[in-house]
Amino acid sequence: MKRKINLPSCIIMAGGVGSRLGSITKKIPKPIIRIHNKPYLEYLLNWLISNGFKKFYFLLSYKNEKIKIFLAKFFLKKNLKYKIFLDKKRSGTFSALKEHIQKVDRFFFYTNADEISKIKIKDLFLKFKKSKTKIMCGLLKSKKGKFALDKSNQLIKYASVGDKITFKDCGYKFIDKQIFKNVKKRYNKLEEFIYFDYLKKNKVSYFLVKEKPLRIDTALDIKRTKNEIFKIK
Repeated sequence: MKRKINLPSCIIMAGGVGSRLGSITKKIPKPIIRIHNKPYLEYLLNWLISNGFKKFYFLLSYKNEKIKIFLAKFFLKKNLKYKIFLDKKRSGTFSALKEHIQKVDRFFFYTNADEISKIKIKDLFLKFKKSKTKIMCGLLKSKKGKFALDKSNQLIKYASVGDKITFKDCGYKFIDKQIFKNVKKRYNKLEEFIYFDYLKKNKVSYFLVKEKPLRIDTALDIKRTKNEIFKIK
């Protein structure tokens, strides 16, 4: 008999301007750019729901009213919970998250609103719980990556000259919100806090993302996503 795995809540960062897309995002926020006549965010949410998520938090900023309208329609027929937080100052992912951290569940899965991958999230959540760390980050192999793996302890370490294989952050994370406790310094991106502060003093575990996620950061990303979006289950 399979063990039932209840996933924590999912926090989706959907406040970015999408400046690399130029005129495409002048009238429409990046998360709801249409892919085969559907908003990208619809594919993302369906993928997350199919993985087992039932509770969502959204951090919005740029053109947030349009995303709010989409979310209201999407969740109308779903027996799922969602809540919206606004980053009115466009303060970056770290400050926006920290401002609302007391209003979310202790454990959560963190993702940006512009990436979908072939990963089994329930299996990864079990790995996170077994790791006894407060953060587990998704890593993607990269020739210019700043991180390497301590495989014996399943932890992330800073890459050194002798490391032949290096990695970069992929965006996905399991987080225990206690990491924000007593943090007084302000950061722009969450990754700045994790990798340039927290990792220096604490253990951070990892999971590997073997293929580049389907993203919508650039025109080339959108083209690839259109070609491959139906391969994701």
